[in-house]
Amino acid sequence: MSACRVAIVADDLTGALDAAAPFAARGAGTRVVVALEHLEALLDTWQDSLPAVIAVNTQSRHLDASLAAERVALATDLLSRIAPEVWFKKIDSTLRGQVVAECLAMREACGRRLLLSPAVPAQGRLLCDAEVYVEGVPLASTAYGEDARSAPPLGPLDEVFAWQGLSLTRYSSRSDDGLPATDCIADAESDHDLDHLQEASRADVAAWLMVGAAGLATAIARHLFGQPQPGLVIPRDGLSRLYVVGSRSPRATEQVKRLCRVEPALTIAEALASPSAEPTVQPDLVIPGGPSHQALDADEVAQAMAIRVEATVGQWPPGPGLLFLTGGDIAMAVLSRLAVTFIQVNAEWSPGVATGCLEGDRQRWVMTKAGGFGHPDLLVELEAFLGSPFASEDGD
Repeated sequence: MSACRVAIVADDLTGALDAAAPFAARGAGTRVVVALEHLEALLDTWQDSLPAVIAVNTQSRHLDASLAAERVALATDLLSRIAPEVWFKKIDSTLRGQVVAECLAMREACGRRLLLSPAVPAQGRLLCDAEVYVEGVPLASTAYGEDARSAPPLGPLDEVFAWQGLSLTRYSSRSDDGLPATDCIADAESDHDLDHLQEASRADVAAWLMVGAAGLATAIARHLFGQPQPGLVIPRDGLSRLYVVGSRSPRATEQVKRLCRVEPALTIAEALASPSAEPTVQPDLVIPGGPSHQALDADEVAQAMAIRVEATVGQWPPGPGLLFLTGGDIAMAVLSRLAVTFIQVNAEWSPGVATGCLEGDRQRWVMTKAGGFGHPDLLVELEAFLGSPFASEDGD
């Protein structure tokens, strides 16, 4: 029986994939369970051939603290049956969701101390004096700090945890001293800092519940599995593809604008538009759109987009297909609509962009990205990578 070395618990789907991708990129067998409700059955199915890394989405980001904690505790209890070497609690790098409640629940369920550092230096997200900074700006002063649906806690994280009864010791990732035998929070301003933190934890790996985002996950993956390796190659010849962007983040909006500017021949479908406004050909890009976008809540928008995606995919010709899903709620709605239970993760196409196969099927590809991640030209570069069929249509 193969062993699971790393178990990851995340509060949304893109987060689970984001944390899992660095392991897959280094050749580790990696699977993401799309929803907690599938976990027990999948563990039974995989018991004789466990992947090295299992991540599960608890779908708890938008729940109240007690319900979120219950789901995280259940996920941890189920995963404890396979006795992973490393436990990792994936939290949002901008602290959205029930960060404290979920960390405390997982801490109790697995019986380990917290080692917390949500920095992702590659995305300009740093932890300084126990506070998150996004591209040099304190979290409270960014659009993330004003998230209407999952507002993050503000102020130093050790103070936030102290209000809930847990004292965190501040540890310098640049210190030559070993980790103290207490729950800790560690500043990190570079990947080197996170590597140092990961190395310090190896002195007593069984003592720690690692808590962070893609930055710390990548440091752990580097230590356990070495450097990135070539993964499966997306079959670009005859590839059907669909961009699905439902995130409201300014970064996602800018990425779509730039893609449409460079590729004006893209066919766009607005999931919330009236039927008469729908394109007469299969879309290349699905966005919320529609006059009633602001009047609907996020779940209704996600479901409308999922229905549109299902209809589009159902008319694809035989052969490989790729879905690019931006935003955890959108990704979850789409994959639920398509009855997907797990994703075999293959690699990172770029930092924050996970690549994998739905149910391990190499004809059914998916790429996911959290809404606020990636540089402004990310979609433009992805379309060029895939071999845009539109470049010659405007005379270029």
